[in-house]
Amino acid sequence: MNNYWLKLCVSFIFIILLPACWIASELHGVLTEQKPLASGGVMDLRQGKTLSEGEIRLNGEWLLYEGQLLTSDREASSQPPPPMLTVPGVWNGAMGLQGGLGTATYRLRVLLPKGTEGIYGIHTTNIRTANTIYVNGKEVGGSGRPGFQRADTMSGNMPYVSYFQLEGDEVEIYVQVANYSYATGGIISPIWFGTQEAIARSREINLFEYWMTAGGFLIPAVFLLLFFRLRRREAPLPQLGGFCVSCLIFVLTHGEKAALALLSLHYEEVLRIQLISSAFVYYFLARYVVLLYPRFGIRLLNRLVLLVTMALTLAGIGLPTSLFSRWEALLLVCSFLSIAYVIYVLVRAILTQGAHTLALAVSIQSVMVMLAVYLLSGFGQLENQTFLPYAILVFSASQAYLIVERFAELFRHAERMSERLLRLDEQKDEFMLNTSYEIREPLHGIVNLAQVPDRREGSKSETEDRLDLIQGIARRLSYLVDDLIDFNLLNSGEAKYEARIVNVQSVVRTVLDMYPSEGNSRWVMEKLPEHTLLLFADERRLGQIVHNLIAYAISHARDRVVRLALQEEGGQVTFFVRAPGIGKALDIEREESEFYATDETAAESAERVRLSVTKRLIELGGGTWRTVESDDGDETLCISWPAASEAEARIEGQATSDWMPADEAGGEMYAYTAPSEQAAESEDETERGAQGSILIVDDDRLGAMAMGQLLSDARISCRIVESGAEALALLTDAGRFDLVIVDLVMPDISGMELVRRIREHAMLSELPVLLLSEGRRQEESLVGFRAGANDILVKPYEVAELKARVGTLLQLRSSIKNLVRTETAFLQAQIKPHFLFNAINTIMTVCRLEPPRAEELLLQLSRYLRGSFDFGNLAQSVPLRSELELVRSYLAIESARFEDRLRVEYYIESKEWIGVPPLSIQPLVENAVRHGIMRRPQGGTIRVRVMDGEGVWQVAVEDDGVGIPPDRLAEISETGGVGLANISRRLRLMYGEQLQIESWPGEGTRVSFIIPKGVEYESDFD
Repeated sequence: MNNYWLKLCVSFIFIILLPACWIASELHGVLTEQKPLASGGVMDLRQGKTLSEGEIRLNGEWLLYEGQLLTSDREASSQPPPPMLTVPGVWNGAMGLQGGLGTATYRLRVLLPKGTEGIYGIHTTNIRTANTIYVNGKEVGGSGRPGFQRADTMSGNMPYVSYFQLEGDEVEIYVQVANYSYATGGIISPIWFGTQEAIARSREINLFEYWMTAGGFLIPAVFLLLFFRLRRREAPLPQLGGFCVSCLIFVLTHGEKAALALLSLHYEEVLRIQLISSAFVYYFLARYVVLLYPRFGIRLLNRLVLLVTMALTLAGIGLPTSLFSRWEALLLVCSFLSIAYVIYVLVRAILTQGAHTLALAVSIQSVMVMLAVYLLSGFGQLENQTFLPYAILVFSASQAYLIVERFAELFRHAERMSERLLRLDEQKDEFMLNTSYEIREPLHGIVNLAQVPDRREGSKSETEDRLDLIQGIARRLSYLVDDLIDFNLLNSGEAKYEARIVNVQSVVRTVLDMYPSEGNSRWVMEKLPEHTLLLFADERRLGQIVHNLIAYAISHARDRVVRLALQEEGGQVTFFVRAPGIGKALDIEREESEFYATDETAAESAERVRLSVTKRLIELGGGTWRTVESDDGDETLCISWPAASEAEARIEGQATSDWMPADEAGGEMYAYTAPSEQAAESEDETERGAQGSILIVDDDRLGAMAMGQLLSDARISCRIVESGAEALALLTDAGRFDLVIVDLVMPDISGMELVRRIREHAMLSELPVLLLSEGRRQEESLVGFRAGANDILVKPYEVAELKARVGTLLQLRSSIKNLVRTETAFLQAQIKPHFLFNAINTIMTVCRLEPPRAEELLLQLSRYLRGSFDFGNLAQSVPLRSELELVRSYLAIESARFEDRLRVEYYIESKEWIGVPPLSIQPLVENAVRHGIMRRPQGGTIRVRVMDGEGVWQVAVEDDGVGIPPDRLAEISETGGVGLANISRRLRLMYGEQLQIESWPGEGTRVSFIIPKGVEYESDFD
């Protein structure tokens, strides 16, 4: 802490105290210096300080001839006595020059000591905006061309030095000035007069400060912008680079303006550049500090700074220079506020006592010095601004140190992390090796136990199917563990290759038994040689090679068939694998350390490890490989090993007769299909288990089959598909499944995308979705829930957890069904009292006039009440004829009540035994009567349509009533009433469809839905 405060005190001395003393000294010198001042247009240099001691500022009272361009005493003598004007200063207060624009001549008479002669010079800095200087009637220099009008004047205002031969003890100096470009004009800064040596020395010092300041901003600007190009994540870098670039432009267009001599720019363009660059200096400064410490920034002030910068930029581009130059005071205020905001943010950052506070303190101090110098110069109290570039350079250096220190800290952190990763990598290899050995033995035990039951010809029992499944999974895991072990052993050079005579057909068939498929085979083994193929190889490692290549080919084949073959030719046994992209399987170019890259999924990393091990095992066994491309786009990977002769087999003590005959190995063609799947195909795919029906979507078929076996114990029927496209095709029938289980990683459509597509047609409560995740990233769960998953299960999972989550979601589905069923029963019982009262009154009226018709109406009312109060019929669907009978009964009663005002038309093309949701048509008809045609005095017509469409039945209820206003129609389509919402929900649950409502105000309304063909009446809800 003491060291910190010592550094802070030193920085305060050099950055605050030293400039403050210098500023105080400058101000004191200005106030107390005994220097000659012109009075009444005459400066007397005959006494006191002589020209030999240095240059003299020609400050004081000059004669001002307004509206004149004079060159000599002869011209001035004919003019009336002129007023006096103090130099340096603006001429805006003079008569005729109040607006700052105009033309005038300054005159000063300088009295020199006797005997003064030699070469003398004049040095100008800021005379707005065009001037020419005459000494003793001779033109000695100028910038621009003064004139009496804007068209005659060419603005310049470039600092310059002029030398002339002086003879005599008196000098008459005339300065012609014209300004039509800026709001203030005149001799703004002092004119220096002195010997040639003194003026040249002063000029050189000013140029040195000018180029030093420019270089001080150019170097960090280039460094920061190039650094940002390499490190684009560092947002503050371009802001600090922009600040340096803006300061560079500001410096180049002020002071000596030496750089502008290389460019042919009009002075008004220079004025615009000055305004825009000054605006961006404060914008980039504020933006950089806020991005460096965003939590201390104020959003309103950030936007205000941006708006002010944009306004000043637009003003500099579009407004005349004489107009925007009148805003000097406003620009000064904006600059002060910007620097105050920067100091506020930096002070708050220091108060947190975080890292790099010393650099922040230096930054604050330098900004305060800049503010003090700028304000004193703006109010004309400080002519010498030497410490302004010093403060700016200190600020830039402190910020550069801050950036370098941050990156040095990041580099040190990266080094520490690298060392830690190296240690962890060694620990990982050791852990992987030890764990793999521990896992391999139990897996082999599973395989051995699964092989105990004898195989029976014909169909296998359920127990044997499960044992086959266990055996396939265990063998695949065993190969995976072998890959992990070999990866470490091959890296350390300790891998062993125990070669002996091996039957290749037997090894290949054992591997293929692990890859069952549904329906058409995913692989085909072509014709094998008639004789047994023998290799002198390590049987276990040969099985690894075959397994890894087949697994890679099947996983990347998509919907293509993988073709396998074996061939012996020229003393070589060649194994052929033909599939799309198989040629890339052994093209492993990445370094071994990259096999665990963080940008890969677990499946990709495991696959890369397997293929690396496969390549090195082939080389270890003396094998070679090559790739052959075919015309259809497939590739064939050919792997060859030296064949073992029969003599070598006998030497090994193994006769070829011990090996399986070739005809048993496959004959003409060998393809595998899981027996349990073959049996399942003969059953009705839509048959549900006692607890529900589940669709499992997973490209790992063995894992999906294992899950299906686990769930079958809970009397849950499962259907397995391997791609999202197949799942979407099956889910077109919305009521077919009660739950969908989706794996997150799949080849064609990702699990997340599949969930989103399911949610486009089914709500969370209508079709639950359980997402299977690897759980490698925490954000997977959040993204899954946002996509529409009801629950997420992390693999590997416990059986109890799987059954519990599945049971919960099935219970949710069952609850929704019960809710819909209860709601339907409620609608059945919801008889409007007014309808019943009106129906009875109508029957009483008809009873006196037409007793037979009254009897018919009573019969229709009894049918309507029987259909409405039939609580025992809570089926998911009812025959169309039952629904139409309810509609006809209702309309018969309403027709008797409204007589000619209600007309009904039926268009029925379907068979009346098709199934429709109960109370799906009658409420639509009732709505059409009450809210459609009966609101018109003349009534209208109701049309009930059941039309034959392409693959569907189209059901519609139309009326020519008053229609629905657009705003009300949008509200109904979004929410609807209890009846419409219930109908729409049941349609989504059963068919994946919903009600379609169309209306035309004043013309009528049409409400429709569709029913897929093949749906018949079901007596039970499930």
